Amino acid sequence: MNSLSSNTIRFLFSLLLSLVYFPAFAPSVHAVQDAGIWTAYLSQGQFNRPEIPSDNALWWLDAHWRYSGDDFVFTQGIIRPGIGYRLNDKNSIWAGYAWIGERIPGFDIHENRFWQQWVTTRQRGSASFQFRSRLEQRFVSAGAQVGWRFRQLVRAQKPLEHHPDLLWVAWDEIFFHLRDTDWGAVTGYNQNRVFVGMGRKPNKRSPWRTEIGYLYQQIDIPEDGDDLQNHILSINFYFNP
Repeated sequence: MNSLSSNTIRFLFSLLLSLVYFPAFAPSVHAVQDAGIWTAYLSQGQFNRPEIPSDNALWWLDAHWRYSGDDFVFTQGIIRPGIGYRLNDKNSIWAGYAWIGERIPGFDIHENRFWQQWVTTRQRGSASFQFRSRLEQRFVSAGAQVGWRFRQLVRAQKPLEHHPDLLWVAWDEIFFHLRDTDWGAVTGYNQNRVFVGMGRKPNKRSPWRTEIGYLYQQIDIPEDGDDLQNHILSINFYFNP
């Protein structure tokens, strides 16, 4: 598929808007509310070394620092490196490792995670779209069993008409556990994250981009039936040399 049809574009924008607005403002009688600040550094690029002859070999690195609660204490850190291969100008495949450290009152949890993903991008006029399908194998210190999880992200961005250095950005990512584990994962829907905000790139040639906005996270808590809803200020720094 070389381009997306106009009907598909309208459908995807409608889907993103419904995902952004409905969960964030729909009332929930069984939910625990919390606030947070999430910061992230995300980078990817092409290997530029003589011992790697292919121009399609790619590298990936993202790092996250997350704070929550009334005092915005540090609760989670993530380091996620990976390598990839560009199939063509629209599709790439990836694999990597992630280390996650999480602080819960009373004890700390550490996780080692392997991940694989497929990323495809599409352009329609000035609007661009990204679809990312990620599979994870999770080794959590709280239990002995390996957790399998699937994540699907849909992202759209569009520059402002009279300010091309500024971008409208919206994305939604939904998570599903693929098996039960002894550390609490339950097969089925796990969580949803929805972001809406603005991005800025200093100029067309700059490798840097900043995005800031509102992130809504809804987590299913199967044990007691109460969902967790997080309202987050999300600040992301992108570097793509």
